[in-house]
Amino acid sequence: MDALIQGMGHVFQPEVIILLIGGVLLGIIIGALPGLTATMGVALFLPVTFGMEAVSGILLLVGIYFGSIFGGSIAAILLNTPGTPASAASTLDGYAMTKQGKAGKALGYAAVASGVGGTISVIMLILIAPQLASVALNFSAPEMFGLALFGLSIISSISGGSVIKGLIAGVFGILISTVGMDPMTSYPRFTFDQLSLLNGLSFIPVMIGLFAVSEALVIMEEELSGGDKIKKIVANYVLPKWNEFKKVWISMIRSGFIGTFIGIIPGAGADIAAFVSYNEGRRFASKEDKKTFGKGNPKGIVSAEAANNGVTGGSMIPLLTLGIPGDAVTAIMLGALVVQGIQPGPQLFTNSAELVYTLFAG
Repeated sequence: MDALIQGMGHVFQPEVIILLIGGVLLGIIIGALPGLTATMGVALFLPVTFGMEAVSGILLLVGIYFGSIFGGSIAAILLNTPGTPASAASTLDGYAMTKQGKAGKALGYAAVASGVGGTISVIMLILIAPQLASVALNFSAPEMFGLALFGLSIISSISGGSVIKGLIAGVFGILISTVGMDPMTSYPRFTFDQLSLLNGLSFIPVMIGLFAVSEALVIMEEELSGGDKIKKIVANYVLPKWNEFKKVWISMIRSGFIGTFIGIIPGAGADIAAFVSYNEGRRFASKEDKKTFGKGNPKGIVSAEAANNGVTGGSMIPLLTLGIPGDAVTAIMLGALVVQGIQPGPQLFTNSAELVYTLFAG
């Protein structure tokens, strides 16, 4: 506790506070622009930190990371186009609320859920980081296969009224994932002699094409047919009132823990956490609530947003305790730490305890 209080003292320096807030604002802007992911945002600003002190540089990157995961929900809710892959699940109920003229309220739910999920993940990071990291190490091929199979099974619950359509979409997604080099034999599959396809189809163009282009076509159709125009004017975030918060707080807490646990599994990522948590939110919902999932239910928004923000702290756990990045963003942060002369791993808490607790405080 004393180390954490000392870390607070370091964080509340004016220049550090400015960098931290600036990083979060930059992250929100980056996340809200479809195609500019959290990974790209942190990578772009990595060289900026080379001339900074270790604490300031790492906190700037942490701010961008946390901010961009939340920022992705803005585009997901308003445009039906996820700003980052982590926000794909937020489109299901977020955009439905926008079509109902409740975009500000949807953004408010997303903001509160993001804060709750991120806070839970950091508390877990502070309290039980080494224990959670050891659990992550026990995840080998069978467990990863089970997680992937569970992810595919979620198709049945988020397919809406037609499970057949959901299964067709799932099979199509699996077929897309086979493009590129076979991981076992290194044989090129479906590349058509194009070198650019050896690494498979890039996730960002596929995501933008799937969401943005289809949404543009839908809007064009509505304009040409003279249909009802969607109310898209959003003046301010409308934070949920206390009686509204009471209906969703359990979903937020549950999803924050789900996101944190999935975050510590190397390679899982925020997109998987969001969909798994969305599925669990729907599974635990009442019969009446289940009917409205995908049609503008706030529990769907908070389940996805609390989980994808819970991953942020969770992915830092294996990075700091074992030197193993939890996702692509923390892999870049690993490079930032090494550049600063800091070697993540079990000895980090002994050799650089002051830095670690300053990061926790930040």
